[in-house]
Amino acid sequence: MSSIITGIKKYVQMKKLVPLVFIAVIIGISMAFSEKETDPNPKLNVLFIAVDDLRPTLGCYGDSLAKTANIDMLASKGTIFNMAYCQQAVCNASRASIMTGLRPDQINVTNLVNHFREKVPDVVTLPQVFIKNGYEAAAIGKIYHGSARAQDSLSWTKPSILNISKKGDEYVLPKNKTGKKAFSYESADVEDEAYEDGQIANAAIKQLSEFKNTGKPFFLAVGFKKPHLPFSAPKKYWDLYNPKMFGPISNKERPLYAPDIAFHNSQELRGYTDIPKKNGIDREKEASLWHGYYACVSYVDAQLGKIMSSLRRLGLDKNTVIVLWGDHGYHLGEQGLWCKSTNFELDDRIPLIIYDPSKKLKGGTSSNSLVEAVDIYPTLLDLCGLRPEGELSGLSLEPLLSDPSIELKNAAFSQFVRPYEGLFAKPVTHMGYSVRTKDWRCTAWFNCKNDSIDYMELYDMKHDGIEKRNLAGVETYGKVEANLLRLLKAYKNKKYDQLAGNGL
Repeated sequence: MSSIITGIKKYVQMKKLVPLVFIAVIIGISMAFSEKETDPNPKLNVLFIAVDDLRPTLGCYGDSLAKTANIDMLASKGTIFNMAYCQQAVCNASRASIMTGLRPDQINVTNLVNHFREKVPDVVTLPQVFIKNGYEAAAIGKIYHGSARAQDSLSWTKPSILNISKKGDEYVLPKNKTGKKAFSYESADVEDEAYEDGQIANAAIKQLSEFKNTGKPFFLAVGFKKPHLPFSAPKKYWDLYNPKMFGPISNKERPLYAPDIAFHNSQELRGYTDIPKKNGIDREKEASLWHGYYACVSYVDAQLGKIMSSLRRLGLDKNTVIVLWGDHGYHLGEQGLWCKSTNFELDDRIPLIIYDPSKKLKGGTSSNSLVEAVDIYPTLLDLCGLRPEGELSGLSLEPLLSDPSIELKNAAFSQFVRPYEGLFAKPVTHMGYSVRTKDWRCTAWFNCKNDSIDYMELYDMKHDGIEKRNLAGVETYGKVEANLLRLLKAYKNKKYDQLAGNGL
């Protein structure tokens, strides 16, 4: 750089007629090229992809029905986490926990109403750390919960778009555009952009081009709104599946001896006009709901494929960390439940895929270590060489990206309120805290008035894979229950330091 300036000075001395503006332009261009040439470690970008209500209904997770070629391709290059769990199986609480790197009780967000800044006003969110380190941060679609109250403008360098969820926007057919819940699914013969996730994908592609032009490092959060109810997707994605593929629901009965408090009346689904307010749902309707869910998953997969293609076309793929996560799992009629809002395995287990272009380890790996959604925050900081601005509750998953065979954690924790109406800031009588280990799931329901444990659940997950029989109180499993209850009490009392190295 100094040699360039010296040459310019000599030229000026010789000619003495070169305008000062011309000199300034030459110096500016020279400095720009010099900076690019001398930066040996350019910052990694982040593509942060959230998918609403997505359980591991994906080909890369072994689902033989799912048609998810693009997510499967991402998984073939990255690392799949087979035992990843959210901290609470509902949008607001789960997303707030992920974005703050703190657990639901730490931020007092265990419903659909509270905002994390009410309890921790100065908390530095995940994208804020990137902003403090010179990144642009943008959100397209649903990253925080879809209400206006749940948004956080401090997390972004530009206003979020397509981030508010409105029922009228989730339908195309006039008969369903009532502004409220209408039919529980819709299949219209329209282009992808007719529904919101197609619009989100297009906006994300446009934003990637803008980032490419500016040359600044970026944190781009893209939140797809399906497969959240209503299961609305263009007809071509419904046509990917033969309706006869969806047979009778397996594990449809409640687990034996499970307490009533562990369940709900599937209120979220029953609010749609074609679903009975109580009692069972007929077999044909169940099959249609399954069909709609899978169609929506394939619809989202196609939108992700467009974004990934754009990333490659722009030459950004070699310098961009990609993380894809579901905010929580989902029930599709199993255990007598629809949707989320429980402490059961199907609601707490989430898909999580991370691709790091800087890793020497080849992709297509999978980890069976227990991990939590709260680990995403420290992981991204670690991969991008950034330091946290405050205390975080999760652990970096970077060691698992280097060696997926190791065990990073031996327990994952979740929780949920009761009654169900507590989600809407109604009085809460119980909080159920749940711990998942390799072989067990244990849940304790604490009375919010006197702190007593009113109900216990213990399930053998090693042999059953899904909760089938509550073994709490059975003498044979007394030591297992006591050990897991010790962990739950520590978690409930926010003694998170006691959860590491618990020797399970």
